[in-house]
Amino acid sequence: MRRDRQFIRLCVQAMAGASVLLTLGWGGPAFAQSSVEKSETSQQLKRAEEELKLAQEAVKKPGTKAEPPETGRIVGSYSLISSVEVGYRFVDTDGSHERYLSDVNVRDGLRLLEYSLDARSITGRGELFDYFRAEATNLGGDQSQYISVRADKARTYKLDATTRRFYYYRFLPTLANNRHNYDLRQQVSDVSLKLFPQRAVRFNLGYGRSMSKGPYGSTYTYEKDEFPINGTSRWSADDYRLGLDATYRGWTFLLDQSYRYLKNDTEYSQDTQNNTGDNTSNTSVLTFFDRVAPTRARALITRASAQGNLSQRLHLVLRGLHVGETSRLNEAQLTQGVNSSGARILGNQISSTGRATRSTDTVDAGITYDLTEHISVSNTFTYYTYDIRGDVGVGTLSRTQPASGPVQTTLTTTLDGRSTSVDSYWNTLDFRYSLGRKFSANLGWRATSRNITLRRPGVEEEEQDQRTNAFIGGVRYRPTGRVNLFFDVDRGTRNNAFVRVNPLDYTRYRVRANIQATNTLSLTATFTSTDQTNPTPEVENDADFRAVSAAVIWEPRERLWLTAGYDYDYYFSTADISFFLNSVLNQGRSVYYARQNFFFLDGRVGLTRRLDLLFVYRYLQDRGAPDDPGVPPGPNNFVTQLPLSRHNPEVRLAYRFNNRLTGNLSYRHYSYNERISSVEDYRANILTTGFRFTF
Repeated sequence: MRRDRQFIRLCVQAMAGASVLLTLGWGGPAFAQSSVEKSETSQQLKRAEEELKLAQEAVKKPGTKAEPPETGRIVGSYSLISSVEVGYRFVDTDGSHERYLSDVNVRDGLRLLEYSLDARSITGRGELFDYFRAEATNLGGDQSQYISVRADKARTYKLDATTRRFYYYRFLPTLANNRHNYDLRQQVSDVSLKLFPQRAVRFNLGYGRSMSKGPYGSTYTYEKDEFPINGTSRWSADDYRLGLDATYRGWTFLLDQSYRYLKNDTEYSQDTQNNTGDNTSNTSVLTFFDRVAPTRARALITRASAQGNLSQRLHLVLRGLHVGETSRLNEAQLTQGVNSSGARILGNQISSTGRATRSTDTVDAGITYDLTEHISVSNTFTYYTYDIRGDVGVGTLSRTQPASGPVQTTLTTTLDGRSTSVDSYWNTLDFRYSLGRKFSANLGWRATSRNITLRRPGVEEEEQDQRTNAFIGGVRYRPTGRVNLFFDVDRGTRNNAFVRVNPLDYTRYRVRANIQATNTLSLTATFTSTDQTNPTPEVENDADFRAVSAAVIWEPRERLWLTAGYDYDYYFSTADISFFLNSVLNQGRSVYYARQNFFFLDGRVGLTRRLDLLFVYRYLQDRGAPDDPGVPPGPNNFVTQLPLSRHNPEVRLAYRFNNRLTGNLSYRHYSYNERISSVEDYRANILTTGFRFTF
């Protein structure tokens, strides 16, 4: 009993410490990096089996002393397993270091590669919790970092907390004249607590925080030229959630209220060492630029839903969402320089204040009726509407010194207000036929409608209506217990863009097969075809997409596992374009090609009882446009492509010295090569050494 209390006290301290770290912003990755370093060894795979065996023994023989597992230990009535892996990364790069950081962003240094603490009640009835787990990966400077805490106790609470931090680095010399680069630290944290999770009425509490901070580059149009601008991103958003969900007579209900506060203090300034613009024929110069635009926004979000059966054959789902948002902006900007006529701009000061509100409502309703045991009909309806209203006041004070004459001072003020209203709905009617697990089919029709209204004082109201229709269908056939065949089709019109073009005509087909050849061998294959046409005469845009993929998984025994696959993606689009060059309208044709081949291979081989070999290989090749791209020659006709190749082999050796200590040595290689230009080509070698202690 004393050991139980000591253990519980230790876990309480661990939970409290982890919660503080999460709340204060220690963090982890928005996206876990797929790497051979994270593949499980044979020893790690035994954990689940050992925990299941402990639970079974506790149920069969309650009150008896449990035998300790190979890894971990028994403390009181808990099975406890924890591990920590510390290592060092050695990185060597050749070629474009900036492109390597934009793609991979792994650097030298000492790392906490992984930490985990897993505690489970053997009997399933712990005093403070039944299950507790804390995890941390890649702490110490990796691109992606992650911390999580999870704890739950039956019929009392369930706690989930995560923090993810990632470094967003983009520096591409060939993109936008190297003017739009980023070096941001971004972080997302979330804590969710559910009280009485197995009871009829459950309470939900939550807190989330998102933030971004760091320098980036942009451009500013000034006196008929474009100049580089430096920016510093500083924004954060805090979310608070409170709600409940309940179950009553087979119905499930949800009511949730959230509050969000956004704070944005991004700043902009001009690099005085690079104050020339992109237009070499223009004599204008920007010598000073500074802009601050603090923005504050608040939102109240209300969600509600109900789901259940109106009768034995009639099923209903209802969901509703209301969002009320308000944002305020106060902007101050000061510029100095020389205009295109040679006059000095002593100061151009702009002050503006703005306010905007947005009200959003969404209603979803789905109803399904079982006509027979094998036939059902369902209808799903979604209504979405929002209204944005905003106004802004701008004051401009300009002082200009001409080549001759006195200083000219002008003061202008403007007031403006606009509103945008959108009403839309989606309705899908679907018939389904099912014959057990062997055969099923569906046939349906989807209709959408959208109305957009734009209003501005002194300008005639503009209104636009659009309607689309589509046919959907699919078949699933299972000729044997080991073979599954799928076919889907989607054909009609759609429009997701807020532009003045006609709805797009499209046709999409998909064929998929899953085959369990033997108990140790499975195969999958998929073919997808999508054709899309923009019928607007001024555009004449067509896009075609084809994709073929196949994969195989082979696991003949516990210590041998292999998976391999191949994907081929083909994309082609063509469109008429119009652009101005030196104030002259030019018209032409633009085509884009992507022809990608992708191959992957993953595996784990137990060379000995103590030594595991784990490997990963990724290869990507884009052949770009064919020799005959299908566009007539001409100065205004363009072929866009990015032919390249990239391969990424990884290998890892994991040696288990004993049940407590495992040594890891991993190697990763990255090779990136563009066919048209070698400016951003690079090669990188990453060697990571680490020791995992399990106790």
